[in-house]
Amino acid sequence: MRKIRNKFRFSIKIKIFASKIIICGVLAIVFFSCAQIGTPSGGQFDRTPPKSKFSKPPHNSTNFHGKTFEVVFDEYISTENTSEEMIISPPLKNKPVVKAHLKTLKVSWTDTLEENTTYIFDFGSSIIDYTEGNRLNNFVYSFSTGNVIDTLEYKGKVLEAYSLKPVAKKYVMLYKSEEKDIAKKEKPSYITRTDSNGNYHFQNIAQGTYQILALDDKNQNLIYDLSNEGIAFSKERVESTFFKLDTSSKTKVSKNNILYFFEPKDSLITLSSSKLLSNYRLRLIFSKSTTDSLDFVFEYPKFSGKEDKDLYVQCNITKDTIDIWSLKQSIDSVKMRIIDIGLKEEIELFNLRKIEDKIKDTFSLKTPASNQAFFEKCLIEMPFPIIDTSTLYKATRISNEDTFAIHLKPSSASPLYLEIEEKLPQNSKQTIIIPQGIIKNSLNQTNDSLSFSLQIDSESDYGNFFFNINDTLNENMSYILILEDSQGKALNKQFSNNKERITFSNLKEGSYKLRIILDMNKNKEWDYGDYSQSRLPEEILYFPKPINIRKNWDLEETWHN
Repeated sequence: MRKIRNKFRFSIKIKIFASKIIICGVLAIVFFSCAQIGTPSGGQFDRTPPKSKFSKPPHNSTNFHGKTFEVVFDEYISTENTSEEMIISPPLKNKPVVKAHLKTLKVSWTDTLEENTTYIFDFGSSIIDYTEGNRLNNFVYSFSTGNVIDTLEYKGKVLEAYSLKPVAKKYVMLYKSEEKDIAKKEKPSYITRTDSNGNYHFQNIAQGTYQILALDDKNQNLIYDLSNEGIAFSKERVESTFFKLDTSSKTKVSKNNILYFFEPKDSLITLSSSKLLSNYRLRLIFSKSTTDSLDFVFEYPKFSGKEDKDLYVQCNITKDTIDIWSLKQSIDSVKMRIIDIGLKEEIELFNLRKIEDKIKDTFSLKTPASNQAFFEKCLIEMPFPIIDTSTLYKATRISNEDTFAIHLKPSSASPLYLEIEEKLPQNSKQTIIIPQGIIKNSLNQTNDSLSFSLQIDSESDYGNFFFNINDTLNENMSYILILEDSQGKALNKQFSNNKERITFSNLKEGSYKLRIILDMNKNKEWDYGDYSQSRLPEEILYFPKPINIRKNWDLEETWHN
């Protein structure tokens, strides 16, 4: 009897234990199924942005007099950077409050709205789905405080005035006012923003004409009030009736609807940095190009100015970087005043990069590139300038085992280089030998020996490009022509008048582009615009065809305007 009872108790315990295991398993399944919300492993990610289902009041409502609206989406949403992304036209004085809760977006404000006005709330890329972060781009909600909602639009493009590249993420503004310089005084009537391709698109605007400009609004106050804010504008008023509202339209942007953006040109020059590169070399970097009036007043070392015979002053091409070489004495410490038009600055540098070692007796010459163009001088770089360009130094060239005497002299372009005076034969290989000790600089250093090889190409390795201008719209215009490689790097600049033939010679085989600048004031420089003077930047065009150069071939093109 006891055995039966014990077996019965044992059987009950097994059933209870098994029940507990089953319950635990069920709870574990429920727990993990609740915890793992999202895309199942191996499935596709949700890449669809939220979609609006309805709004309260409805989109494009009329006779709106409230201070809030709501938009309901098809999934949970969140917002990011609404203060930067959201644009309201016409602008409100106070920023609205934007809240996202579950699937609802709520916007409220305290401003009193203008009568009979269409308001546009452009959320940019600020609305995202809560789970995957997919962005809803360019979502717009509109309403009117009057009986009619405006349905006209205006669209165009903003390009950088010099490079002609699209200008992204900049405000574009419309003004009903006809007052001059209105952008410096008032906020715009309508505002939008350029996309990544520089395109802008005003929607739901009233019929009429407007002043238009694009602005890099540094302080986000919708006013053109800072000297470093870039701008683009049109001298003519634009009219909203050019287009009818069609958000699917892919109409090509008219040239008249392109704004050319430029950064302001500083009126005053400033010294950006100064440093001693060695005990004999001082570098000055300026905010813009210096003028011919630039001069220096040294307190120590004692130099009489930039014309001092013991100084060599070297400017870069843009004249915004200047190196000052002391040809005889150390300038490991310096105190000086820099004077130019609009600039008076004093600098004092002490023992920067001070060199304690004794000056070496010799210096090394830098080996030039091995491939040498037949029409260029072979230049050999030196670490220190040699000012006396009348001196000739004897060296040797070897070609086909024959030895010839050649002469080196300081280059007239820069005394930091030696050049071979003789013209080297085309399509030849040369070995140049410079003996030790033939060159002496003002520090009494002499050169180490140098031997290097040169491969000289020939005229048949190059092509020529002839360009004719026939501008019937601007008979007395001058032009700046800049030949660029396929990457946009400037290779050759020339100046031309109308009806003139320009030659670009000795071009390597390849594809080129030609930039054409209409030099309105004939100063041989591209000039910025000026909003206050209603002066646009000088127009820049590209010759519409690629310039394909072949070896030993001449190409001729004519530009008609």
